[in-house]
Amino acid sequence: MSREPTPPDQGEPGAPSRPGLRERWGRRPPGVGFWVGSALLAVYLAAALSALFVFRTSPSALPRNLAWVPPYAPLGPSLNHPFGVLPGFGVDLFQALWQATPWDLALVAGILAIDAGMGCLLGAVAGFNEGGLLDGIITFVGDSFAVIPAFLFVVIVFAGLTAVAAGSVGLPLFVVVFGLILWPTTARTVRERARAVAHQPFVEAARASGASPGRILLRHILPNSLGPVLAQLPIDIAPIFFVLAAFPWYYNCQAPGGPPASPLGGGSYLVPSLPPFSPLPSASFPEWGYLLGFGTCEGVSQPGSFDYWWMYVFPLLAIVVFGIAVGLVCDGLERWRVGDR
Repeated sequence: MSREPTPPDQGEPGAPSRPGLRERWGRRPPGVGFWVGSALLAVYLAAALSALFVFRTSPSALPRNLAWVPPYAPLGPSLNHPFGVLPGFGVDLFQALWQATPWDLALVAGILAIDAGMGCLLGAVAGFNEGGLLDGIITFVGDSFAVIPAFLFVVIVFAGLTAVAAGSVGLPLFVVVFGLILWPTTARTVRERARAVAHQPFVEAARASGASPGRILLRHILPNSLGPVLAQLPIDIAPIFFVLAAFPWYYNCQAPGGPPASPLGGGSYLVPSLPPFSPLPSASFPEWGYLLGFGTCEGVSQPGSFDYWWMYVFPLLAIVVFGIAVGLVCDGLERWRVGDR
């Protein structure tokens, strides 16, 4: 249920005083969904921190066992290998997903920080200056970016950067580019909320009391326009992993020429390889989306049956459960913010 924006806490004529964070938390704590999502994220964070310690000698390279590489009778889940073995990579899948956790958390956190920061600020500025020059510029740029799907836009940018300066393509640039490409959707929804907030009586009271536009924007417009950001963040996780999973899958399974030659001789079978425009630094880099793409390739396309389900189910679960956790936390925060439970 939607609510009217929260009035300012102080300093405006006739405005009621808003209770502090501690008082609001004690009077109306977040719901069960928030705590479930927080617990799941805590598990991911604990896994990431422990992985940084356990794999500190080679954090960016999966340890390969060449005896597991050929896809002949691949090892499934067992006590020794809880998530089974991923041939081609030649790795224990549980260990690979664990080692990838800090990288993926850092990737998603960096991209969503840029997405939310730019989207919230630019959307609030546009809505507060409805019909003005800044509103026109921000709306035009955002709409121009939004014409192309985010995942395709990222691939186009990286393919162009690879052709021009291959050495510049990497994970830091991937984070920046993806964040810059995702912000228009967030900004558009924030702008609509900011437009409504800008016409609320407490904002008019702030103008009448002589508050500067910057103070009104930071103190009233931005805090009351955060709802769309919390709703958009979980959605923006999907295109990140789509790029990281879908294109390695296509490049390994569907690209012309068939699978690469076996490094051990005696025939050909799948070995991990990356598209030319991939942001990952090497074919042995631990990353959930890459493991999902390659696991789907081997678990379905290469063996030709669904008997090797663990190769793609566990990487998919790592991504899906993480997305659910973020969604539960964001939804819980929004419900608590507006007073619903």
